[in-house]
Amino acid sequence: MYSKSRKIRSVIVMLAFMILAATAWGGSPARAESGVPEPYRIVALGDSLTAGYEHGYTEKSVPYGYVEQVYEQSLFHGLRAEYVNYGILGLKAEGLNRLLQAVSGGRTVKADDIQKELQDPRKETLAAQTSQMAKSIRSASLIVLTIGGNDLLPVMTKLDSGATAEEITTYIQTILDQYEKDLEASIRTIAALNPKAQMVMSDQYLPVPAPLQFGSTTIELYPEAKRKLLLDGVTKLRGKLELVSTRLAAEGIKLQVADVSSLFVGHELEYTSIAQGDIHPNHLGYAAMGRAFATAIWGDYRTVRPRQANVQMSVVVAGKELPASAAPPVLRSNRSFVAMRDITDALGAKLTWNNATQSAAVSYNNHTVILTIGSAYVTIDGKKVKLTTPPAFLLKSGKESKTYLPLAALSEALGLQVTYRGTLQTAFINK
Repeated sequence: MYSKSRKIRSVIVMLAFMILAATAWGGSPARAESGVPEPYRIVALGDSLTAGYEHGYTEKSVPYGYVEQVYEQSLFHGLRAEYVNYGILGLKAEGLNRLLQAVSGGRTVKADDIQKELQDPRKETLAAQTSQMAKSIRSASLIVLTIGGNDLLPVMTKLDSGATAEEITTYIQTILDQYEKDLEASIRTIAALNPKAQMVMSDQYLPVPAPLQFGSTTIELYPEAKRKLLLDGVTKLRGKLELVSTRLAAEGIKLQVADVSSLFVGHELEYTSIAQGDIHPNHLGYAAMGRAFATAIWGDYRTVRPRQANVQMSVVVAGKELPASAAPPVLRSNRSFVAMRDITDALGAKLTWNNATQSAAVSYNNHTVILTIGSAYVTIDGKKVKLTTPPAFLLKSGKESKTYLPLAALSEALGLQVTYRGTLQTAFINK
């Protein structure tokens, strides 16, 4: 199987994989003078798992890996979140260490200065971003990381070479010893750049499933002796990760470990593309990784309630989903509108209605905003401002009429962060 895997991987790296995984800081910039809180900034570093690569990706593919799901979980927790992804395909621990040394030293480097024969078509662009990486790391609230899978990849070649189990074990130990040194150096560099950021790193999963048992018949999808050697390597790599974490903790540098490997046990064929010869996670695998990271960071993993057939999206305000009894969002001219009363109540804002002028006044965050039904303008603290969105309108809901306004107007008029995630069909509104 791994002979086939190597062939397919060599084809994969020839693809023009130009994913724009390095998503710029999203959301509105902080405005301290208006009381808007600083953003919760997420920085992702590491290899193709961080980049969100899946089997079959091309230059037009949009990643939805564990990083994007960590970002969504931050929105679920009411955080005004932004993220940037610096994941590099084929990166090893040594390459990460060299990259971070360049970042810390303020040096501009070429891809080969980081790691020879990197498989990422974006490698020169990413290598040239050391200055931006330094700024990102220094301002980060959370840093997530995956590294180690590519370090163990040569073991597969060694297994197919006919080497003895003893030779393989010695080879793995040599790799792991170097991995430990490079990983510790990398974490120390990150901590020196930003000692306050929370750092969370995952362990490695084994994509090879155990033998299948049908009655008294055992079917090995991969030679069991070789699988056990790989499993031993993955287990020892986790041990190295915990050793580094413990050693750094004694110096006040905290590195949390997200338990990914256990979630993949028994789900290797379900969570990866190993049946197609690709060891990367599929969408289910990345969802499992997202759960592991979210649990390590926040202690839980959140989702929205099942929606009724006539409800087109969910709305989460300041970390709390609007109740099912709330007026459902409405889609008009490809724009999402929400009931103003439900949003202001969830935010704790004061809303008053002027029937004579058909206008709603919102007092929130030391500001007063007036929106008038059908008007292309909004009044913010007495100043008339033209909306870049459609105007508010009245919609009858039960026995009463409710003021509906476009989601984007919440950001423009009230200074909120409004983020729509099509992956979840959910709008997040955060202070």
